[in-house]
Amino acid sequence: MKKSNNTSKLPQIAIPQPTPSWLQNFTPLLQQARWFSNNDQDQEALTLALAEYKRHPSLDALEQAFDSYLVLEQFEPAKELLKEMKKLGASNVFLNLQKVTYYMATKKLILAKRYVRQALQRQNQLDTRHRAYLYFTQGTLAFIQNNPETFPFTQTLRYDYLLMPSERGMCYLMRGLIRLDKGAYEAAYQDAQSSLHVRPQNDVAHYLRAMAGYYSGHLTHLRQDTQSVLRSKDELVGKAMKSNMRQLQKALPKEPVVIDKDFMENLHHRFFDKVDDMIDSAETLDECLAILTGTRFKNEMSDSIQKSMTYLRESLSKLNAPDLTQKLREIQDYLQLCADRHFAQVCLDLKAPTGPNITSAQLRAWKQQLLTILGHYEQVYTVLTNKLKELTVLYHIPVFVGEEKQGKS
Repeated sequence: MKKSNNTSKLPQIAIPQPTPSWLQNFTPLLQQARWFSNNDQDQEALTLALAEYKRHPSLDALEQAFDSYLVLEQFEPAKELLKEMKKLGASNVFLNLQKVTYYMATKKLILAKRYVRQALQRQNQLDTRHRAYLYFTQGTLAFIQNNPETFPFTQTLRYDYLLMPSERGMCYLMRGLIRLDKGAYEAAYQDAQSSLHVRPQNDVAHYLRAMAGYYSGHLTHLRQDTQSVLRSKDELVGKAMKSNMRQLQKALPKEPVVIDKDFMENLHHRFFDKVDDMIDSAETLDECLAILTGTRFKNEMSDSIQKSMTYLRESLSKLNAPDLTQKLREIQDYLQLCADRHFAQVCLDLKAPTGPNITSAQLRAWKQQLLTILGHYEQVYTVLTNKLKELTVLYHIPVFVGEEKQGKS
């Protein structure tokens, strides 16, 4: 076989630097091939993989060409590559894994299931990347056969740094769809977020986020997601999905402000972020003693109240309630009064142990005082959320937090 090093006429694409971990163990041509494959440019990926194999015969090049042939539905040349893999010294378990992919692509699921079972029996003979891909195919096959389990996808995601983003996105998507069906809406929503992070244009993932978001109380992206699904031309987005999206649109509250989980998470972040940063910044005992002082905690409490109230003021301004400004000022004064009455004293009581010979008893007493301060921090935040509940009643603000909703549209 004549080898050529001329790559000038091959498809070219810039690989971001530093090289992503899922590309690092491949040659430059195969890095580009996998990048094309990840972005659904499979003909370009095939061209590069075959060129790489001509220059430097390897299982990696054959595997990339094999995968590209399957996506392009060129099954006969893909089947011939299985023979080439065997000639090149591929192990039986490696070949079994490729056969799983082949039979899934050709919709011979009984054979695919047989080879998955055989590959799993010798999975320890696979390298980490191929073992992750085996779990992925195991989960995908079970999903297709209406016997879905989240476990294979969870196993796969342990090695997410070795997966192409398209594979990682599919893992999160399929696991999320299973969790949605089981009513684990919060977990399904987080999987949808993760899937869309790596594959933002996946309309099925937008469907998952819309459904799971509505039933778990995350409404921030709901209008965007329903519109994406309703406009979709993806063949995987069927009539039932679009019907569900129309039902969600009808169920969305018409009020200008809604208290959902995202709203509450933002409020919690405004209140606690500075004190959390203060605690996290202290890595040694000396730093703890220097940073975690009563005066510092007292100042951070005032800042927490101020930032939280600013967030409420900005978020609730859409209500156009004439007395809202006064109500919020009263809440802020009340929170500060609570802090002055109870919190200020526990801050004054905090005395860091000093001297070269600090005893265990002194440290225990100091830590107990810290816990008391943090407990009061939680109490003031509870007062804040109780006041917010009063506002939801006063201004008839819809609330989408609390227990997950049961059932689906």
